[in-house]
Amino acid sequence: MKPAFQARLRVAGFVAVCGAFTVIVRGAVPSNDPESIARAMSSATGGVVRASDVRWEPSSGALIDLLFGRFALVLSSETANGPRDVWRVRVRVTPEGHPLTVIDAHDLTQTPLGDDHALVIRGGHAAFATFAYGQEQSVTALDLSGEGPQNSAKTSLERITSSITNVQQTGTPDGVGRVDVGFDSPGERVGLSLSETTLAIDLGDSSGERHALLDLGRGELDGATGMHAEPARHLPKRFVFWAVDTVRAVPWIGPAPIAWLEEKVFSLRDSLKQATFHKEGSQDELAATPPRVLDAVIIGDDGAWPPASVPSIWKSLERGEGEWKAFSPVWMRKFASGADVPPAFFTTFVRPDDARPYAHVLLVAMDTRQVDLDMEAGTEDPKPLTGTHGPGRLPRDPSVLTRVVAAFNGGFKTEHGTYGMMVHKRVLLPPQPSAATVMVMRDGRAAFGTWGTALTIDPDIMSFRQNLDPLVDGGEVNPTKRLLWGYTLPGSGMQTERSGICVTRAGHIMYAWGDDVSATALGKAMRSAGCDYGMHLDMNPHHTGFLFTTIHELKGHNYKSEALTPLMEMSTDRYIEYAAKDFFYVMMRDPSPPQLDDIAWSADAGLQPAPAWSAGIWTASKNEVVLTSIDADRAHYRVVAGTGEPDAKTGSQPSYELDEADKKRVVMSVELGIASEHHPRGLVVNGKRVLPIGDSDEEAVLLARKDGVLQIVPTEDASLQAPNIDATSLPLILHAGAITSHAELTLSRKSSPDHIALGITPDARIILARATVPSAKPLAEALKSAGCTTAVLLDRGEESAAIIHRTGTTNPPVSHSRSTTLFILGESMKPRAYHVH
Repeated sequence: MKPAFQARLRVAGFVAVCGAFTVIVRGAVPSNDPESIARAMSSATGGVVRASDVRWEPSSGALIDLLFGRFALVLSSETANGPRDVWRVRVRVTPEGHPLTVIDAHDLTQTPLGDDHALVIRGGHAAFATFAYGQEQSVTALDLSGEGPQNSAKTSLERITSSITNVQQTGTPDGVGRVDVGFDSPGERVGLSLSETTLAIDLGDSSGERHALLDLGRGELDGATGMHAEPARHLPKRFVFWAVDTVRAVPWIGPAPIAWLEEKVFSLRDSLKQATFHKEGSQDELAATPPRVLDAVIIGDDGAWPPASVPSIWKSLERGEGEWKAFSPVWMRKFASGADVPPAFFTTFVRPDDARPYAHVLLVAMDTRQVDLDMEAGTEDPKPLTGTHGPGRLPRDPSVLTRVVAAFNGGFKTEHGTYGMMVHKRVLLPPQPSAATVMVMRDGRAAFGTWGTALTIDPDIMSFRQNLDPLVDGGEVNPTKRLLWGYTLPGSGMQTERSGICVTRAGHIMYAWGDDVSATALGKAMRSAGCDYGMHLDMNPHHTGFLFTTIHELKGHNYKSEALTPLMEMSTDRYIEYAAKDFFYVMMRDPSPPQLDDIAWSADAGLQPAPAWSAGIWTASKNEVVLTSIDADRAHYRVVAGTGEPDAKTGSQPSYELDEADKKRVVMSVELGIASEHHPRGLVVNGKRVLPIGDSDEEAVLLARKDGVLQIVPTEDASLQAPNIDATSLPLILHAGAITSHAELTLSRKSSPDHIALGITPDARIILARATVPSAKPLAEALKSAGCTTAVLLDRGEESAAIIHRTGTTNPPVSHSRSTTLFILGESMKPRAYHVH
């Protein structure tokens, strides 16, 4: 018997379980006319199919095509000219090739916000592109012969269940293999060319063309620029979860009966547990006075780390309850070496449920000065409305893998709320208004807050994940008075495994997990630990867990992964290999400036802003130009007048030195010189005009705002009139990324053979460039290559020393000078997570 015929016989055994996105249709095709065939397929898919959007798969033989049908891939939209999905339609065909009856149809993509198009088919392979939000988002290659090694089923039971799922979703037990090709940046147009072994992809936009060749056998890209291929994975599920998902997918059953059964089972388990606890005669009593909610306050340079002990609602405490314990095993990657570096993770547990003294919530506190948060989509969830699924594993980028230290579960399945998710600017599900949201910003900080009514996405947001209403907001538990925290019956507070994530008032992140808690109890645990905003994550056994991880090399499984507690029922390599659902991951933060091909940064000698274990000032060399980079969050700036500045006879008495408090914070200074009598460059000190700032295209103003932030602004900028500012006119050598003509002029040697320029990057990093140069052009070029878009020459006209003075070296700053001086004041590094109000 032919293998193809055997496959068709297996199909017949699974027809009864078709459901979810499967439509069973039995209707005659009126003729062999393409338009008539398209109308029949429109009826089968419940949408609109054009004759030009039908692609027939290869025939399996006349007899099989007649008895069991021949497959076709079609593009079907819910409305005329609407976004299309790729459907697989099975049609009985006569030996002469005339369609007879449409048997069934299966939606392979389910992308209502993405238009699948450019469908091509050749032999046993097909490919298409997905267009959404005005751009080409991805390309997908299909192996119509089956999943093959993409199916991870190993046992007989796993193979049976995966075959049934494949019949539901694709019409055949072997399923459909899939390779998704994503783009680092979307394109404006795409072209696909399919051969027997390769898929050629041409992606174009205003910046040019990108080309790649996908090897269909290996699932790998050759010659790819800005593209990456990710073969799909069909991961086995525990039988109970598979059964629940399969039954839910049957249209005439749906999720409600399953939710009813789950609620009854969990409720019975909770009742039995409470009865057993009370029968054993527990002596736990509530405290007479409820503990106050601790406010985490940043004191000194400690960043409120570790967190303060968590108060208990119980008179008698269990051992270790509320006391933070460092998690810092020898195998775990550290932020930096040295005895003064605090552990990045602390753990504890609390008992927040006043009716269940045995219910523990475990907390993991993460020092956001040392770690960064990011997220990734799973192989199944969220189910994208705009294109390909997620890879379901940690990014294979070495710069990520070598920094990963932890990973934990994300939010609900798409079918339980369609809460939004975007990963590195690719929208899988659009944001929902009023949903609790965790965001990763362009500068790497993590933001927590409730999404507003506008569905537009701020350009500074790189990734986000939403789930339910806020669990904690402003320290209030369940501020929206929500009753449903998961798919339970109205009013039910089902006791089960739950997890959540929150941000403290100090700006650190916490993960919360309990194996027998309600959502309210989880929120109370967050609030008692000092969280200002919290979001409910996933729930139920096998779906939740926190893993500490250090990866040395993926080959040979050279990594270490450990669960927070053995009670978490998940594989310790879940997020390293493949995960069906989305997840968050935590990386040790790299505080150094962005690495460039020809610039290697190292921590600068001298006193660093607090804390000393994390450098905020860096140095490098480029073509004999010495570069000094200052992190945007680690310094404030002041300009103090030199005693040698000419008298403008304005009656204004400038400040010639810093006040005592600021003197103690100085980490660096640069003398700017003084204005010449013939060209008196403007100067404002502490809001007082020392010399008027004129209007000149060749100059710009170095402005130290009253909050200490440094900017380069035009000479006519209105902010120059604000109080408490410092400002000085200086030659403009780099403007909007272009080197100015003034930078070409020969520099005077009267003051010093060396010269210094100051540039600012788009992310507000300050970079100084110092060298012995005939003109400012080499300085401008070095600053531009380091990422600066605007720069000025630090020379007010005369007596510029062009020396960088560093605290903690043999050349420290002085409190006052004949020269006007730019002072850099160290700022303590703040935690990098916050609540968006």
